[in-house]
Amino acid sequence: MRSNFLRGCRTSGYLFSAFFFLWLGARVPKHLVILDNNALLVLRESPYLSFSFPLWSANLIAGVLLFGTLLLIVRDLRALRQGAFQCTIFSTLLFICTLPLYVHFDTARFNLENLFFYSYRLVLCGLGIALCFRGLVNAQFPWLHTFPSGLFHWIRNLRSRPFVIGVFIGCLLICGSISWHIFNGVPGFIDSCIYMFQARLFAHGLFAAPLPPETQFFEATHTILSDKWYTVYPPGYPAILALGVLFRISWLVNPLLGALTIVCIYLLAKELYRDTTAKLSAILACASSFFLFMSSEFASHTATLFFVTLAFLSFVWMIKKKRPILSAVVCGISLGIALLCRPYTTVWICVPMGIAAIVMRKELSLRHILIGFIPILVACLAFLAYNAATTGHPLLFGYIELHGKGHYPGFRQDPWGNQFHTIAQGFKYVLGNLNALNYYLFEWPMPSLFFFCLFLAYGQKRFWEWLLVGWIGALLVGHFFYFFNKLDFGPRFAYESLPALILLTSRGLALSMQFITDRWKTLSDTQARNILCLMLVGLFLFASLFNMPKTAKSYQNYGKDVTIQKYLEKNDVDQALVFVKGGRAYRVHYPFNAPFAKPHIYAKDRGGENKKLAEIFPGYRYFIADEKKVIEVSIDEL
Repeated sequence: MRSNFLRGCRTSGYLFSAFFFLWLGARVPKHLVILDNNALLVLRESPYLSFSFPLWSANLIAGVLLFGTLLLIVRDLRALRQGAFQCTIFSTLLFICTLPLYVHFDTARFNLENLFFYSYRLVLCGLGIALCFRGLVNAQFPWLHTFPSGLFHWIRNLRSRPFVIGVFIGCLLICGSISWHIFNGVPGFIDSCIYMFQARLFAHGLFAAPLPPETQFFEATHTILSDKWYTVYPPGYPAILALGVLFRISWLVNPLLGALTIVCIYLLAKELYRDTTAKLSAILACASSFFLFMSSEFASHTATLFFVTLAFLSFVWMIKKKRPILSAVVCGISLGIALLCRPYTTVWICVPMGIAAIVMRKELSLRHILIGFIPILVACLAFLAYNAATTGHPLLFGYIELHGKGHYPGFRQDPWGNQFHTIAQGFKYVLGNLNALNYYLFEWPMPSLFFFCLFLAYGQKRFWEWLLVGWIGALLVGHFFYFFNKLDFGPRFAYESLPALILLTSRGLALSMQFITDRWKTLSDTQARNILCLMLVGLFLFASLFNMPKTAKSYQNYGKDVTIQKYLEKNDVDQALVFVKGGRAYRVHYPFNAPFAKPHIYAKDRGGENKKLAEIFPGYRYFIADEKKVIEVSIDEL
């Protein structure tokens, strides 16, 4: 009786402490303010109780709390000494991914201040999750051994085909709903708007539009108005998006690609591991907020991710000699299309694949490699032809035409800012992307990369695991040299590494059961699996109920409705020249200028100069508009 009473007290104490630290982590953004690169201000109820302290001490305190979290998981210091080398690796990786270490670099501030708060919140909430774990280990609840086991066996016993169809349809419905209801079915991010402009040009059979009159009214970021009117972007993704424009389902293109990516992740995991790991990987991908939101917008990363994942899957089939000729063709075509979508990203992803081909040269036929290389060569030639049709020279890319040679990656002056890109800044971007992945990947109240780091430290790594690590590392290294790293939609420049992160997280989850039973001798494999399943359900419920709605609300700023276009359609306006106020409303309606003057024209409001453009289009009706209202005016009122 006494032992049961003490066990109940310990369980209650752990669970109460877990709730306290989760609550404390939720309060972090309201109590911390960045003063400068070197200090934090802690706010209290009274301004007289406010005080500041240096960021190095904040990271020191966070590091101590993170180490305390590890002690709660491994039970005692003796367990640490038994696997000191692996524990050192695990701690180092977890600290690098979780703590905002980039604040100690003497460079310009990282561009998302909230990332500071996210990192410290993860430390506090992670400690709460570790305390919850200790409470569950001590708890003696009958349902603890029934509900998780039932869920696990139900998923494991599902047949592969119904499961894949289910996750495909589920992902398509979720991403389609986000695209329609949060982003309003239109691009709102500046890059996405310009992609849509180029896609509408392609849909009308044009590489570039004729130069409009008075070009100052049609200037926009990433567009070129020289002898022709076109964008700086590669042609791959706009060509895919043009299919959506033709079928009037452009808002469904990326959700469809995202759902197909889930299928590729499942097939890739099944080729490398067991069916259970494949199902877990598909579920993790489908529950990743980072994946879902990115697959619902109009950015090019989703298309690149799909074709890169398909290329890796085909590459594995080539090595395993499963229809090698067809696999080589699919791999080459996929890499070629990915190259036409995001060339810099694809080139770096090809690096680990090239190294893998050399290592596995005995399993790969030279004939198959050459067959796979042909579509890549065709894609390169198509890229050069597109450059010749737009910039006028095959080797002159749109980015370089607009920004000059200073836009090439490397340690040079940032063409979009006043700072010089340095080695320290490169490290800062890499660390910042790891911190952002730690939060955005699943939006758990604990580090999302925890199980990934656990596998890297303790897991058995074969050829395939090193290939997945190389997939992730290649993207991080590539953007170490790139001067721009803005966290719109999270760490989107690391987005194409998501399948590798998902697969290694699945491996880490499988390893964690062995880790728990090794550290807690009183727990059986079934009990360890039940506790882990229950923790995962709780993590995803927490993310779905608390974190994801906040993220969705912040993303609503990107998806602004095309209110002006709807107004013109509702009032049966045949030809309109609309002078749009405000950058957001202007960029959302900018794609409707392709093809130009059919039927409406959306121009930038330039005040007293508007009359100059109106005189060129005398048969049109004139409007002054912004996001909220549309006012018809006469030419004399402009």
